[in-house]
Amino acid sequence: MSLILSLLLSVAPMAHAVEVSVAEVGHAYNPSWSPNGDYLAFELNEREGEITVYVVKVQNGVPLGQPRRLDVAGGREGAFGSSSSIAVGPVWHPQGMLLFEGSNAGGTNRIFFWQPGGQKASELFPSSQIGGDLSWPTVSPDGARIAFVSDATGNGDLYFWNQSNGKIEQRVSTTASEMAPRFSGDGSQIAYSRKSRGGQDLFVLTGDKSTARQGGNGDQTRPIWNGGEVVYFTNERGTDQWDIAVSHGPNQRTVLAKDVRLAHRAAPALSPDGRWVAYGVMDPVKANQIMLSRLDGSKTVGVDTGMVAVSEPNLTSVNGRVYLAFTGIPADESEWRQVHIIDVTSSLD
Repeated sequence: MSLILSLLLSVAPMAHAVEVSVAEVGHAYNPSWSPNGDYLAFELNEREGEITVYVVKVQNGVPLGQPRRLDVAGGREGAFGSSSSIAVGPVWHPQGMLLFEGSNAGGTNRIFFWQPGGQKASELFPSSQIGGDLSWPTVSPDGARIAFVSDATGNGDLYFWNQSNGKIEQRVSTTASEMAPRFSGDGSQIAYSRKSRGGQDLFVLTGDKSTARQGGNGDQTRPIWNGGEVVYFTNERGTDQWDIAVSHGPNQRTVLAKDVRLAHRAAPALSPDGRWVAYGVMDPVKANQIMLSRLDGSKTVGVDTGMVAVSEPNLTSVNGRVYLAFTGIPADESEWRQVHIIDVTSSLD
């Protein structure tokens, strides 16, 4: 390997991973840090088709006590005929409230909220205000608006809820299905994906106008903003070949990482300072590593986790330290995927 390649690609010494232990049996997915990094939410896909959201308090990268399960009353029919609760996609409000999708007593997918310290999760919007299945909630940086998708009109259309007046308005309505909206850093734009020609393309909503951002073969999906650029997953090379790309403008993009492990539901994981993206890879030789690449393409570091098949990274910064939450299977060939936390501050020099 040349000196230049050695500088661009390195492996950090194995860090100590702290496991977030859950008494229930199942695969953990989609860890999501609260805004100040003192809580971590995640999904647990339990047996018989039940998916639940758990939240654990974290201090200095160490989980405190047992994670709390956020139950949703009622549910859908499970894989084995029993009633099965569905709760997925935890997203944090800037003021610390947790939002997630859940099936209510009628079996309809709705948006729920829970406040740390509260007793139970409640529906965010009554069906009298907005009907249908609701999904993909996302919050503006100032917390004043929540964007989400509803099929109330027969398609997956994009809606906004405004805190100032409590009203919900339809912002994007097409014959296709919209999904995975995400506010820009200043809240002036929304990036989202739209099903098209059997795949997904990226669009940007500015005011009342949607413009095409990134198209191509396969799926261009789950966008997240980094300044004026959009980072997203793409499988244009093939159905099971996922890459992370950066869109610099309409139909202008750079592929940052190839053959990554697609996160279960999350967008690409950016560092709090916007300089790095974290991901797992399909290469079995690197199955123990979470990769960290600079968004400018200048450097990639592999973090040895001590796990296998690692994926689902999420980063937060607390008191000058950067913590990585991820899911992985212990190297002792344990059957279940668990959430772990590692301090990666030294890897991001």
